[in-house]
Amino acid sequence: MKEKILSAGIDIGTSTTQVIFSRFTIENTSGEYMVPRIEITNKEVVYESKIYTTPLIDERTIDEDAVHNIIVSEYAAAGLRAEDIDTGAVIITGETARKENARTVLNFMSGMAGDFVVATAGNDLEGVIAGRGAGTSAMSIKQHVVTANCDIGGGTSNIAVFKENRPVDTGCFDIGGRLIKLDSTGKILYISDHLGKLCAKHNINLKVGNKIEYKEIYKACVLMAQVLATTLGFKTFDMDDLAIMTTDHPLHDLEEIKFVTFSGGVGNLIYHPYEGKDDFPYNDIGVVLARAINEVFAPFMDKVVEPAETIRATVIGAGTQTMELSGSTIAFSQNTKLPIKTIPVIKLAEEAEQFSPSDFAKHLEPMLEWYNDPDEGQELVALSLKGANCPLFKEIERYADLIIAGMQPIIKSQHPLIVVIEEDMGKSLGQNLMVKLNRSKDIICIDSVRTNQGDYIDIGEPLMHGRILPVVVKTLVFN
Repeated sequence: MKEKILSAGIDIGTSTTQVIFSRFTIENTSGEYMVPRIEITNKEVVYESKIYTTPLIDERTIDEDAVHNIIVSEYAAAGLRAEDIDTGAVIITGETARKENARTVLNFMSGMAGDFVVATAGNDLEGVIAGRGAGTSAMSIKQHVVTANCDIGGGTSNIAVFKENRPVDTGCFDIGGRLIKLDSTGKILYISDHLGKLCAKHNINLKVGNKIEYKEIYKACVLMAQVLATTLGFKTFDMDDLAIMTTDHPLHDLEEIKFVTFSGGVGNLIYHPYEGKDDFPYNDIGVVLARAINEVFAPFMDKVVEPAETIRATVIGAGTQTMELSGSTIAFSQNTKLPIKTIPVIKLAEEAEQFSPSDFAKHLEPMLEWYNDPDEGQELVALSLKGANCPLFKEIERYADLIIAGMQPIIKSQHPLIVVIEEDMGKSLGQNLMVKLNRSKDIICIDSVRTNQGDYIDIGEPLMHGRILPVVVKTLVFN
């Protein structure tokens, strides 16, 4: 038995806006008399839009009407309607995510793009999505090495490190092709704050209103390239420069990276240099930044690999890599209204799963309080647990007792009780919870999905005749 679903990917970036549509094939890969194992067996991109310049009204405001018209025209060109879309993501990236009306645009776009579309704008998730869309994540498992993708757009560079197809670290930097903008005469119209501080530290003469000087621009671009090489662990240049250009955080526990790939608009220019005579063909510094990266990384070119996708990595990742499937042995109350979006995840350390029910509840209480509004009461949250491998009935009962003791504020609220388990025990645990709660509470208990404290999840409508639920794990939303 197979089922096909459509996915939308919309990327509204600092420099460009793109749309793709993909088709997923979902089927049971187990034998006839075995426990069902339902997987995504094929993903194909069925439509790619043109690459548009992201429309802005001014430096602080996205042109909402122009973005809307782009998306509407591309839906029409693909022959699709919003109601045809089952899953996907709308991503606002880089400096565009900092615009005053970014949240409004994002919410509007997610409404257009179907009933189950995740809208995200976090640097961590952007880096992971780009790395998956580029193919860097898949490379880590095919070759069993640590890989990193550096997605360099107009406003930021998002780095994601992968090990065995799993993201293990991320970092974000104010490094991009549109950190300096020029007019048609070569006069500087804009310099980003971070780059301005870097230039001031190194006495680089770049100021708004002045004519562009290639030599000074190149110096600044080399410094940014050195920051990337430093954070990737290839060579330490200047840690103060690294601190200036860091947006969120540099990479943490850096393992030896075997291969690095570059994606994004500037990333594409690293592998395919601009061949025109103009050094600033897009009225920005993207071409020069790509040249500087090639120079700084020249001693490490044995580690630099061209990925499967560059300029379309983020939008392809958004449209094809954001959705996971729950395990096929899950339990959920039939009356529960789905989809449910943007559910915060709470998770104790794994050893807490061995506590007594009262101690478990004591440790969980302050986390639940984070989501307890004085006026509105307890907000919806999902409890994330590791679970037990091949548990006996007594172990399942013990987990049910922990959950009931710890999640009393949710059980007493109007919200469903949502439990996300890594191990394959969702159905038996969910049914046990239903019995213990006299089937008086809506319950969703899904397994085979890994989440962490601080994540958010979306849970979609059932697929494959109710056997599985589509899930999106969002590492970061608007803060």
